Order: sequence, then C-alpha cells, then structure tokens
Amino acid sequence: MRVAVVTPYLPWPADTGGKLRSYYLLRGLAQRADVDLYTVCYGPPPALAALAAFCRRVEVTVLTPPAVRLRQLRLLTQRLPRSVTYFQTAQSLATIRQKLAGSYDLLVADEISMAPYVLGLPGHAQTANVIMRQKIDYLHYAEVAASRPWNEDKVLDWVEARRLKRFEYAMMPHFQGAVVCSQDDATVAAEQGPQLALDILVNGADTAYFTPMRQPDPDPTLLLVGTMHYYPNIDATLHFFQTMYPALHQALPNLKVLIVGHLPPPEIQALGALPGVTVTGSVPDVRPYLARSWLSTVPLRLGGGTRLKIVEALASGLPVVSTTIGAQGLDQVDRDILAIADTPEAFVATTLQLLKDSAERERRSHCGRLVIEKHYSWQALGQQFANFCQTMVTQAATRS
Repeated sequence: MRVAVVTPYLPWPADTGGKLRSYYLLRGLAQRADVDLYTVCYGPPPALAALAAFCRRVEVTVLTPPAVRLRQLRLLTQRLPRSVTYFQTAQSLATIRQKLAGSYDLLVADEISMAPYVLGLPGHAQTANVIMRQKIDYLHYAEVAASRPWNEDKVLDWVEARRLKRFEYAMMPHFQGAVVCSQDDATVAAEQGPQLALDILVNGADTAYFTPMRQPDPDPTLLLVGTMHYYPNIDATLHFFQTMYPALHQALPNLKVLIVGHLPPPEIQALGALPGVTVTGSVPDVRPYLARSWLSTVPLRLGGGTRLKIVEALASGLPVVSTTIGAQGLDQVDRDILAIADTPEAFVATTLQLLKDSAERERRSHCGRLVIEKHYSWQALGQQFANFCQTMVTQAATRS
C-alpha cells in the first residue's frame, strides 16, 4: 500500500499536541504501508532524520510569507479561512499536487487546511482519500471568539469561524473517510459528510516513554502543562489563577504550582511573581515535572478533541483533576480515576481533597496507568489508524 500524507507542519520535533498525534499515527501507518510525507513550512526546515527513519520520502515545500500589508488586506477580503491560506500559496499547491499525481493507493490530508492539496487531483478519481481532524476547527474558533473580550481578535476569530464552517461543509463531502478524536467531533463530521466512513481515534501516550517515575516534591505541587501560547491554555491558566489559586494558596500556604509549556505570553509569565509559582517556558522533557508533581490540573473551558496532557499524566502515574471539557473524549477513563470538577469551588475542593489524601492519589495513580496501557497507547492507536487506512483502500479497489 502506497500512501501520500500531506501535513500543515513537519511533525518533528513533536513539541505540540498536534505534532505528537501526527507523528505517532504516521509511524503506525508506516508499519503497514510505504508512506510519502509532504509538508510546508516557513523558513529553513528542521532536520528530517526522525521522520525519514520510517517514511519512504519526506519532502518540504518552503512557503514565502506575503507582505504585511497584503496579509492584512486578505484578512478582510478573502473568502477562504486564514487558517487555510496560511498553509498554501499558488506555488506550493502546484508543487505538491504535481508530486501527488504519482501512483498512490491512498491520499491523506492531515487537517482540513490541507484539503486543497489532495482533492480533485487528475488521475485520482478512484483513489481512496482520508481526512484527519484534530478538532472541528470552526467550532474551536467560534468558542474562542465567544470567550474573548471585544477587540480585533474577537472579530477576526468570529469571521474565521464563519469562513471555516462554510469551507468545512464544502470540503468534507469529497472525502471517503475521516479520523476524529472524539464522539462529539464524529457527530459533527458525519453531518458535514454524511457518506463518510468514520473512525474515532482518541489521543494517546507513548507508554514506553511515559512511565510512572514518581518523585514528588516535599511540598504539595500542582502541574499546569500545555502549549502556553494556545488560547484555550491561556484562558484556562488565567481562569485558574483568578478563581482557584487564591483559595488553594490560603488553604495550603506551602503550595507550589508549575506552569510548563512553550512560549508563555507576558500575562502567563507574570504569574511567576506569585508565591510558589514557577513558569518554565519550553522544556526539553516534561517527564521530570510530571514526576515532581502531586496532581495535574486541567481547568480548560475551551477546546475539542482529546487532551494529550491528561493521557500523558495518567500514563506517568500522575492523578488528574479536570473540567468536563478538559476530559472530552476520554470515555474509557472512569470518573473514580479522573476527577471532574466544573466550577471553581468544586475544582478547589476536589484538588484540596486529593492533595491531603496520599492513599487516594496512589490508587488513582495505579489505576490510571492501567487504563492508559489498555486503551490509550500510541502503539495500539497507530495500528488502528493503519487498519482504517487499509480498509479504505480495499473499499476503493472494490468500487473501481
């Protein structure tokens, strides 16, 4: 089986949730197929060795950004979403589409923004195609717009949500299969493409990499981890410190909070001035922070898909307190393992209860690891993705 996969970014180094998902699903697919990876980037591409180790071919098309003034005008006048036009130029479309004209059994678009690269290719009318969705993009932008104060970003996100909704409903009917992260996302995808074969592939953890190595700090320690320039994580972190941290610190004056993740904006960096709070920024390895912490807290109010941060914490034996939105898609994790709290008061009470009960934390640590090994290992999820792709190719061959 020869497969071409087009991604909006090089999935290595796997330093964001999206890259991690793409990397492990590609690696699983490559165990069953010859995979050619095509991607785009601005500026010099990073090293390709980690991907070349399992892909037959890795090709990067370098994009040239438009002038600032032209980019601003496009935001107001273009019909396509900016999250689509950001990843394409006329030249990149022509270059990659020409390369995809070769002999492939399956074309895979990783994210809706890559749909223009793989749809309508000459000579591929009978070729199977699959779209990978990490979230329902238009709903994400609509939620973000609704949560922002009135400013330019709110208007731009609202416009982007409307453009994305139109774009998604136009593109999805042209795909034969779709991979999504949760049942909620599957419901929307089925509405956008009623003919789609759907597979729900939750996010996972590399259970050989994330293992329980508990070395908790002497003082009670909470972990907030994620890509810190991603708006839902900014919102969650600020919400936590505005509505929960004061009560937690009052109850436990020796409380420590670790904020770990890439590119924290100034408002997140400023939290490091609070008692017991450390803002690390980017770290080469998150595992030492998972090992040090007593609990992982996930106070998300926005988002879609499945939270890698929860799966990786549980794989590492770290108990988690999350909102319902934060735990979206984790249907195999019982609520006596993953603590759920949806109001600041309940979140504080649940967090304090677990911080004061070492035996309960130990029970959740053990049970959480077992659940991840059984249902959420990237090794098993990668094979599930490969099986789905093989099924799509077999069905396409039958139709032709």
